[in-house]
Amino acid sequence: MYRLQILFILLLLNVNLSAQKAEILYFTDAHRIFPVEDVEGGRGGVARLKSLVDHTKSENPNTLVIHGGDLCGGVLFGGMYKGFPMIEAFNEIPVDISNFGQHEFDFGVDHTLELLSKSKFQWMSTNLKNRDGGSFALVPRYLIKTMGGVRIAFIALTDAMNSTMKTNRVIQEDLLIAIAEVMEDVKEYDFLVALTQTDLHTNRKILEQFPDIDLILTEEQYEYESNVFYKGKRPIVATAGNMSSVGRISLEKSGRIGIEIVPLDSTIQSEKYLRDMEIYYKKDMDLKLSEKICDLEVPLDFKSGIAGESLAGNVISDAFRWYHESDIGLINGGGIRADVPAGNFTLKSARSLLPFGNKICQILIKGNELKALLKKNAPNTKGQLLHVSGLSYEYHESKDSIYINWKGKELQDDDLLSVSINNYFLNKLDVDFQLLVDEEDALAIEDFEVLRLYGEEKKSLHPKIQGRFKIVRE
Repeated sequence: MYRLQILFILLLLNVNLSAQKAEILYFTDAHRIFPVEDVEGGRGGVARLKSLVDHTKSENPNTLVIHGGDLCGGVLFGGMYKGFPMIEAFNEIPVDISNFGQHEFDFGVDHTLELLSKSKFQWMSTNLKNRDGGSFALVPRYLIKTMGGVRIAFIALTDAMNSTMKTNRVIQEDLLIAIAEVMEDVKEYDFLVALTQTDLHTNRKILEQFPDIDLILTEEQYEYESNVFYKGKRPIVATAGNMSSVGRISLEKSGRIGIEIVPLDSTIQSEKYLRDMEIYYKKDMDLKLSEKICDLEVPLDFKSGIAGESLAGNVISDAFRWYHESDIGLINGGGIRADVPAGNFTLKSARSLLPFGNKICQILIKGNELKALLKKNAPNTKGQLLHVSGLSYEYHESKDSIYINWKGKELQDDDLLSVSINNYFLNKLDVDFQLLVDEEDALAIEDFEVLRLYGEEKKSLHPKIQGRFKIVRE
């Protein structure tokens, strides 16, 4: 009898301790529904995520599933399906909370609002605002959830909105100002957790200025690596890209934070319903992309175009220039997103290179304004360096000087040039120009379609490095 009483007491203690613990399953950058097959067994996939969620909730029902942002655009799948399959899968898992990444706005605000309308989970944002200063789409600026006797406050921050479709319908407030504003309202919690889409430096700055924040769950810092950084004793958790891993975070009433990184790899069995969904979209995507366009005689490497001339940049800018019969074609290096092997150049190749589906517009610009544009972007090493067709240029960083050759001579300030450019970069221009073909014009077709038509016209693609531009970094 005495032993039974002891066992009963221990059972009550165990139940009480479990009731004082909440868990978070955190993942981010879910651009595609099925696993990425670039490592043995693949990585990611919603079916594996579903299995992990079900298993974790069976161990502790007091579990929240949180997506850090970016379920739309960014890669080929995101460009083709624009996030809708991810919403469908997230509803099924189910996800509880999602932050915004900038890619949620790649196809315009109306599209973002449609994604929200189909979501059964809660979106939130602390720093994205409407034009009137209110919260974007009227989503909560903060949330407080009580799980297992643990009261958790969440804030959500989105950075780099200048790298998506430009609009005045959503405004990125300074992250630190937004936190300071909302902190006046966030009270009575055991833990304050920040969901952030920003870089490590900014995350550390946030923790430095706001000591009440206990934990940051942020975007991936590396595609294949998961990381837990610390500012003092406070962690910054960055799971791997394309939801390759999940952070399992335990929050105890005592104040203890436990962190485990769980790879979404082949060791996790896929849940059947979502696995069927993955297979459906994989087959649908392969069928749509199998069409051969032309022959590609050399492989294309996209990463080299971030810092210098590349074969991919040359062939794409040539295609843009050709399509509108412009004097010049321009593409920013960061808009080129995949390697393509030599051989059959297919629709998949074109859409992999240009997954965002930007429209190709045309402008008229004076030589001095084009010079200012090229000069401004020449020092950039994060994707805004401009690849060109129809002219060449040389930029000296130490002197901040640029020389542009057009038609065999130096470009003059009063020269007038037509330029083919995508609508993403067009909307970021801060120079004077005349718009000839805007993104609403029937002639402004998607960039991968321009590349497809160009390939069909040429029959074979053999781009070369031609010294189109030279950046002297001294």
